[in-house]
Amino acid sequence: MRIRALDSIRGLLLLQMTLDHFGKPISQYLYQCFGFFSAAEGFFFLSGFVGMYAAVSKQAKDPTQSWMRKRAVRIWLYHISTLMLMGTLAFFLLPRIRYLFQPIFNHPLQAIPLSLSLVHTPEWMDILPLYVILMLVGSFVFPRYVKAKNKRQVFLLWLPSLGLWFVSQFGLRDALNGVFPRWTHHGVFDPFSWQLVYFTGAAVAAWWKRTDTNSTRIVNKATLPLVVAFTFCMLWSHQVLPLELPGDALTSRERLGVLRFADFFIFMMLIGAIVRKWPAALDFKFTNVIGKHSLDVYSSHIVFLLLWFSTPGSVRYAFPWNIIAPAVTCVLLWTIAKLREPKTNR
Repeated sequence: MRIRALDSIRGLLLLQMTLDHFGKPISQYLYQCFGFFSAAEGFFFLSGFVGMYAAVSKQAKDPTQSWMRKRAVRIWLYHISTLMLMGTLAFFLLPRIRYLFQPIFNHPLQAIPLSLSLVHTPEWMDILPLYVILMLVGSFVFPRYVKAKNKRQVFLLWLPSLGLWFVSQFGLRDALNGVFPRWTHHGVFDPFSWQLVYFTGAAVAAWWKRTDTNSTRIVNKATLPLVVAFTFCMLWSHQVLPLELPGDALTSRERLGVLRFADFFIFMMLIGAIVRKWPAALDFKFTNVIGKHSLDVYSSHIVFLLLWFSTPGSVRYAFPWNIIAPAVTCVLLWTIAKLREPKTNR
């Protein structure tokens, strides 16, 4: 059974990411508006959370969670299709975005296999490859979460993810990527770091499936301190407080700095408290349909984004086009999601 509020929140995050990617002036008000984190963290977390719920519901019929591997193949196909489409358009019709695909054009014999294997990911096209990896790994990890007998076992299963994140802070990714050609683009997000967000979402879902009265009481008591901590970080990130901004090691987007992750986790716990107490409070019809068809919407947003990058600077950076274009794109994304709905739900 789908949780409508989670689909709505995921749809809202997709729209925020879209508006962020279109740049200023909208992005200067939306990007990291709640603290030291962005919409991307929420999207990865909810994917792990919802995936865990799906794994529990499918356990009886599919104990090996093969559906996750099938989903990974589907995501891979979406990514490769988008890459081929935009690469072809860039080569023949859109010279302003040709630089994004130049390594493939310059080194086809090497770049094509590296692209198919998700080692090389052009700029702006690195999220779906990361999802493929997470889904494949998750298909072997999630069954263990499902079979965990208690919350202690869930916590122990989560610890390797935390350990991998810790090691990644010391350059694990750079060391491994050194074996590939220099022109290879591996994406902005360090997979060894960002896997923590996804598997934390899964662990939280598995934890709450085993929640007892005592755990609920502890979380309820922690709500006020969490609100205080979240408010402090939000004010700090916007330089309202008389404090210097923390260094990149704490808030790094690439490696998921510890403060960035902690601030985001506090935020998600507060969102979870709202959803538990008022399930309909965050259920928005417009974003719900977008969240239900997130793969189609995300892939389409990449196409629209690169088409926008192909426009002349006199249009792209000029008012009112830099407001109209992202707004129209959001409506188009909703339309695509709506068309993907079964006819009975339209």
